[in-house]
Amino acid sequence: MSQKPRFFTGITATGTLTLGHYLGVIKHILSLQDEYEVVIMVADLHALTIPMPDFDYQGKVHEIVALLYSCGLKEDCKIFVQSQIKEHLELSWILAPLTTVSELNNMIQYKEKKKSDETGNLALLSYPVLMAADIFLYDADLVIVGQDQEQHLELTKSIVRKINNFYQEKLLKLPKLTIPNIGAKIMGLQNPNGKMSKSSKSGKDYIALLDSPEIISQKISLAKTDSENEIYYQLEKKPGISNLLVIYSLLQNRNLKDIEKEFFSFDYQQFKKKLIETINSELKPIQEKFNYYQKIVGKLLSENKTYLQEIAKNKINLIKKKMKFVC
Repeated sequence: MSQKPRFFTGITATGTLTLGHYLGVIKHILSLQDEYEVVIMVADLHALTIPMPDFDYQGKVHEIVALLYSCGLKEDCKIFVQSQIKEHLELSWILAPLTTVSELNNMIQYKEKKKSDETGNLALLSYPVLMAADIFLYDADLVIVGQDQEQHLELTKSIVRKINNFYQEKLLKLPKLTIPNIGAKIMGLQNPNGKMSKSSKSGKDYIALLDSPEIISQKISLAKTDSENEIYYQLEKKPGISNLLVIYSLLQNRNLKDIEKEFFSFDYQQFKKKLIETINSELKPIQEKFNYYQKIVGKLLSENKTYLQEIAKNKINLIKKKMKFVC
């Protein structure tokens, strides 16, 4: 077992990885991997909250894992598939009795998704409990989640307090729960008021990490801006160009004020051309490594599963012994 503190996060197995994932989460993980043991869950069970007939979960999982390693994660990073470790569901059920239906009904994401798909299914309702189980199962020290998960984090903290108080023992460890600031929420290219999402109905709204240079050029060229044609960051007034400036600043690892000065005399077309060049330069080595990792992704997943199953089994057995359950 690693002596480093443990970092944990999850990525849902729907759609493809986008530039939003890369800038908002993956680059941050790259900066942590020397300090932390990195554990990343590809959440195929969470993907079931919205049923998708004929969706290739296995193919999508393998693509996501190969892309994560291609982005620069070292091969000792433990990327695994949620459904292959049964203790996630087992711990979720153990946590369920200490979570009320009213708490789950009040989740903003549940209310919004219930409106959009008109199902209000049980998986969608209970998703935050499974998310909490994911976090607790590996005794993580640091967990990063998206900005839209803030309410779920509060529920997670509540669950920790309830179960530890109920059994009068620190059965669950509460990690440091953090939400990255700038870059945590890259917005859509066509809808700069909404998050860049792999589930977007418009393929023009996001940059996929596997998009060709030609496709990236088209998408950025068509990205919505405004009629002012002046380049500066002001989110409320200029959401489109502000979003593009954030993307450029994160790719360059520079602050927004410096970027504004660089493009003070540029028009939107000139700025977009520079942004296209920068995105393609960043994604080229990722795409070049992708074919290699596709060939070995099965081997890596198998090794990671064996390692993490032992951790998960030990954790669930510890809890079951306290509950006087059969282990």
